[in-house]
Amino acid sequence: MKLSATTIFFFLAGMLVLGFADFSIKQTSGKISPALGTLIYAIVAILPPLVWTIWTRAHEPLLVTQDGVTWSAITGIAFGIFTGIVFLLFSQGVNLSIGTPVVRMGGIAVAALFGILVFREGWNWQYIIGFALAAVGIFLIATR
Repeated sequence: MKLSATTIFFFLAGMLVLGFADFSIKQTSGKISPALGTLIYAIVAILPPLVWTIWTRAHEPLLVTQDGVTWSAITGIAFGIFTGIVFLLFSQGVNLSIGTPVVRMGGIAVAALFGILVFREGWNWQYIIGFALAAVGIFLIATR
């Protein structure tokens, strides 16, 4: 994969927004019921993609397939459940500096395994060593 400036920007923007989202969830700990916080998140989360979809539709046709709709719905369910879990985690008093890295790195490991097992993405010894180091990192952060 070639890393263009645009790709690097999207990586960095994604990291920044994701980190801020976890920070925001931690800020709500003890200030709102996790269920209600998750519901508010879900309601408000519709606004940016709604505006983006309207803007895109005004400039080009939208691609719609059954698989695309199905997997988008599954993604929404997964992120809704995930957000609820993070609300619950932080409501239990878990520190942001522990909860976020453990959950995110664990999720990264699961996603990487899906990539290898389902999509048959390549791997090598360097990848396995990196994966093992990430697992050790998760353990060290979780047990500090």
